[in-house]
Amino acid sequence: MRKLDLHGFTLEEAYQEFTDFIYSAYEDSISKVEIVTGNSGQIKKEFPHWAENNHQIRYIENSWHKGSFIVKIEKKY
Repeated sequence: MRKLDLHGFTLEEAYQEFTDFIYSAYEDSISKVEIVTGNSGQIKKEFPHWAENNHQIRYIENSWHKGSFIVKIEKKY
């Protein structure tokens, strides 16, 4: 499973990395990815809003690790 670790990024940088990563996964027909946000902080707080507003994402779920999310990508038609 592809993974993106957003530790060390500013909020703006993290959002751009996230959108680029999701687009790349969508284009490559990857169905599921992991996004590491960390256990706390602004990125973890904002991440669900980013995912909700991204049309290439079907849904997100909490990973077994508290500081990450599993993201299900829409199928490319």
